[in-house]
Amino acid sequence: RAMAEIAKLPKGKFSYEVRHDPVPGVAEEGIPVRITIDVDPEAGEITVDVRDNMDNVPGGLNLSENTCTGSCRIGVFNNLDDGIPHNEGAKSRIKVLMREGSVVGKPRYPVGTSVATTNVNDRLIIAGNCVFSTMGEPYGQAESGSHLPAGIGVISGKDPFKDGQPYVNQVFIGYAGGGARHGYDGWLTYCGPANGGLIALDSVEVDESMYPIIIESRGVVADTQGIGEFEGAPAVGGVFYPVEHEMTLVYSADGTTFPPRGVLGGGDAKASRSAKRGTDGKLVELPAFHEEACRAGERIEFVACGGGGYGDPTKRDVRRVAASVDRGWLTSEAARQSYKVALVLDAEQGVWVVDQNATARLRAA
Repeated sequence: RAMAEIAKLPKGKFSYEVRHDPVPGVAEEGIPVRITIDVDPEAGEITVDVRDNMDNVPGGLNLSENTCTGSCRIGVFNNLDDGIPHNEGAKSRIKVLMREGSVVGKPRYPVGTSVATTNVNDRLIIAGNCVFSTMGEPYGQAESGSHLPAGIGVISGKDPFKDGQPYVNQVFIGYAGGGARHGYDGWLTYCGPANGGLIALDSVEVDESMYPIIIESRGVVADTQGIGEFEGAPAVGGVFYPVEHEMTLVYSADGTTFPPRGVLGGGDAKASRSAKRGTDGKLVELPAFHEEACRAGERIEFVACGGGGYGDPTKRDVRRVAASVDRGWLTSEAARQSYKVALVLDAEQGVWVVDQNATARLRAA
């Protein structure tokens, strides 16, 4: 079955490159992740080559041999029919070429691999998803958001309501969205490529009952998605803070420097953002990779990046543009500027409707 699906793909070599954000003390310029696939439809085989990547870095961002091999295959499986079993027979049709001593490959002892399942691994899956888009439509997908924004950081402290009992856990208050693909908009609750939508957002009430924190807000941030014929998921943002104690927050918001890009004419998503609002009301921007002490009266504010867009925005169905505005994911101004769609508010129905004549003029221009 895998051979039959691969036989439908264009023959040739295709390459794509993404870049993980800079990490102070580990990779000051970021970590480029390069992937080349060689598609042989006649043999029903795809070779994934990641040997052209930088050497191991002094930190836990290096992939393990297993995560590198698995994630190279995940990118391929994400672009084949989803009914194909992910078993040894199917995997045998996807060859992986890697080198020892590479950040994307087999690690060389004694380098660290403590976050081999996320971060650079996310970027590898993204590259594997997107490399197929270089074949042209309808192949591939746009870049998605990555893991570990402040909204899914690790919180810790001493609970003032439980006699100072220590607590520590990772919370999932708000996370990244998925990139679009041909025929489909991006997945809002994607989280990251290594999870692919399988991590549920926390219940606000459960988090607040377990930890001495308040989640003040969580929701979609309008106009943050990558535009396109098919639209990336918008970003999710929120505000949370500790109650009557000092909370420590640790996070690594990849996508702050290099946010998700669109493909085949699609637009880029807005970057991830981390900040703290002090007791004086002033907002201070925080680094992308950081540990922050948040005292009583201070608030953490975050935006987790959305996904990139796929295809020419002016080809998007105008009814879908209006639907995005209706649900608050896109403003009418952005619809006009980005999609060349003019909308008017039907006050009686309370919905946005397309001004067909004005839209025709905008798109013709």
